[in-house]
Amino acid sequence: MNLTDREKIEGLRQKYGHFAASHSFLSLFIYGGVEGYEAHISDDGFFVSDKAGDILFPVGSDEYKRSFTEKNKGARVYMMRECDVLFVKDVNPGFEYEATPGRDEYVYDKAEQVSLEGHKFQKVRAKLSRFYRENAAENKIMNADNIKDAYEILKKWTPKSGEGDADGAKKALDNFASLSLYGMITYIGGEPVGYCLGGDIGGGVFMLCSAKQISDVQGLNISTKHELYKTLPENIITVNTESDHGSPGIRMHKNDMRPVYLNRTYKGVL
Repeated sequence: MNLTDREKIEGLRQKYGHFAASHSFLSLFIYGGVEGYEAHISDDGFFVSDKAGDILFPVGSDEYKRSFTEKNKGARVYMMRECDVLFVKDVNPGFEYEATPGRDEYVYDKAEQVSLEGHKFQKVRAKLSRFYRENAAENKIMNADNIKDAYEILKKWTPKSGEGDADGAKKALDNFASLSLYGMITYIGGEPVGYCLGGDIGGGVFMLCSAKQISDVQGLNISTKHELYKTLPENIITVNTESDHGSPGIRMHKNDMRPVYLNRTYKGVL
C-alpha cells in the first residue's frame, strides 16, 4: 500500500459513500504492512486482499461489486457492512455469512465527547476531574516540534491485549504530515506519558487510529482523547475509534465512552 494510492482510494470511497474506517486509506496504509494488504484499484471500484488471501469486500459501483461477486466464487470476504451482505444475497441468495463483533467499529458523536454533558457521562467526568486534581497534567497539540515526544512514548510502550501494534503506530507518526493527521500529547510533571492521533476520513468522520500511553494513571487515556476531540475541525461530526479487537477490557472502555452506534461487520464465503 503506497501513498500514491490515496487519491484513487479516497475518491472512490467518497463517490460511493463508504465511510467505515476499515476501507479508509488511512487504515489500509497504517496497517498494510502487518496485514499484508494489497490494493486492486480500477476506475469504478477497489478491493484489498491480505496475506492470508482473504478480501475486504469491495468499494465501488453496483456493477463493479456484482461482477466481483460473480467472478470470485469461493473467496473469503470480510469487513462487510449490512448493506454489503444484502447486496451479495441479492446476487447470490444462498450466500451464508456471520457477524464479526470483534471487528465492529465504535462511532461517537464528537459534540457529546467534547461536552460530556448528561447523566451517561457522569463517571467519565468524575475520572477526568480526579485526573486533573491529582496530576500536574498538560496537553499539547502534536506538531513537528514535539512529535519526538510521541516517538519516545511509543518506544517505551508495552502493548496489552488488543491494543494494536507498534509498527502501525510508528507508520502513522512517520507519515504524520503527509497524511494530514491530528494528534495530542499529554505530559505529567513535564514528562510525555501518552498521545493519540488520527485523521479525517470523509463524510464528517474522524478516525482515531492510534492511542498509546506509558502510565497507568487513571483517566490519562480519557484526558488525551478528550483534549484532541476539542481541537478537531468543525466539519467533523463523528469519531470512529475502530474495533475492540475482541478484548473485553477495550470493549468495556469503549462502551463506557457511550458510542452512538456501531458499524456492524460481517464475513462470509462468496
